[in-house]
Amino acid sequence: MKKFSDVRLIISKSPVLRNILGIGVSRFLGIVTNFLLIGIIYRYFGNEELNGIWLTVSSVLTWITFFDFGMANSLRNKLTESMLNKDYEASNKYISTTYILMLIPTLIIVFVGAIVAFIIDWTEIFNISRIEISEEYLSLFIFTVITLFSLNFYFSLVYAVFHAVYKSYIISFMQLLVNIANILIILLLMFINISDLIILGITYIGTSIIVLLISTINIFKFKKYNLSFSIRYFNKPYIKDILSVGIKFLILQLAIIVLFNTDNFLISKFLGVEHVTSYELTYKLMSINTIILGIILTPTWTKVIRESSQGNIKELKNTFFRLFKFYLLLILGVILIGFLTPFIIRIWTGDHLDIAKSLILFMVVFTSAHMWCNIFQNILNGLNKLKIQMYCYGLATIINIPVSIFLIQNTTLGVTAIIIGTVISLCIPAIILPIYTFNFIKKMSND
Repeated sequence: MKKFSDVRLIISKSPVLRNILGIGVSRFLGIVTNFLLIGIIYRYFGNEELNGIWLTVSSVLTWITFFDFGMANSLRNKLTESMLNKDYEASNKYISTTYILMLIPTLIIVFVGAIVAFIIDWTEIFNISRIEISEEYLSLFIFTVITLFSLNFYFSLVYAVFHAVYKSYIISFMQLLVNIANILIILLLMFINISDLIILGITYIGTSIIVLLISTINIFKFKKYNLSFSIRYFNKPYIKDILSVGIKFLILQLAIIVLFNTDNFLISKFLGVEHVTSYELTYKLMSINTIILGIILTPTWTKVIRESSQGNIKELKNTFFRLFKFYLLLILGVILIGFLTPFIIRIWTGDHLDIAKSLILFMVVFTSAHMWCNIFQNILNGLNKLKIQMYCYGLATIINIPVSIFLIQNTTLGVTAIIIGTVISLCIPAIILPIYTFNFIKKMSND
């Protein structure tokens, strides 16, 4: 009994450990519900082309979350620093100024989305050949999901607040609630025999908006953590402070989204939308390991800000070595999932999809490299060292699409060519970021 009490005491005194445990439980359940959700959506359509459209659009629309000019990540860093100093007035100014500024990109996205949705021939973009679906319907679907994603994008600013106050586990719990709500609603739609892209879009994104809105009202209306949002806290001098860091995050994020989120589009364009499903399902399966690493990295970002601000270099080094040991364990998980991929996907979707062994092999390599880069990206984000990341991911992005297209057109690798192109591009940050990080921490030690 005493040992149990001691464990509870340790957890209560360690915000990092509390976040890791809280995120771990929520993320585990989130992974389970997310995989159930993907399998249910696959059955919901019962058609690979419709499912391919949904996967492609939902993947590409995540780009919207990066068009905040880096303000969310900037808010996270600035708010963490002001909260450490217990400067609540500055905290409220950062919050209010960021929320008001974020209205500009949100409205621009909705406006541009309305234009793009109705001037592009989406039937040609998706290379649809096996199903009858009108251009007008697809345009309406695109417009609906862009608008809803924009609202979701705006209200997700509350995530930065939760990160800054060491309550990252609440974010995972919110996402878990959204998954559960979506599963129940989609099962109901299947039961009453409704299979519609637009209805799925409204359901899938709408539930997230509702949860975010309730959380935002709760944290500011009732002034949790002594934080509040008000127009009177809007402060012009803070705009430069927010955007100076934010623009760097924006450039970095733009490079990353092109590097990691164009694959489905390239597959649709050059190989056909029906090939998206096997690629995306394999990618989602491997991403279990990336998600697990993310559980550890989420509070680590805030911890790095805290330790670097206090000049605790020894703890920074210890943090990295603990991450490296955990990374080695995850590599074993990646390899195991690689062996089991065909079997898991067959159970997951209820269908026997033809997954190329070469695709699985290079997805294992990609996931390992991606996790490696994520570790150093997280540490450098906490240290506010963004330029080196901009250069590395910028160069990787520049070569990614040409290399992928070249491999598609000049080999018989098919879908595998896409992931090989991404692996080649990812070698740049995978080599340079670790060297830069080690040198920078060594320099901090000498100073």
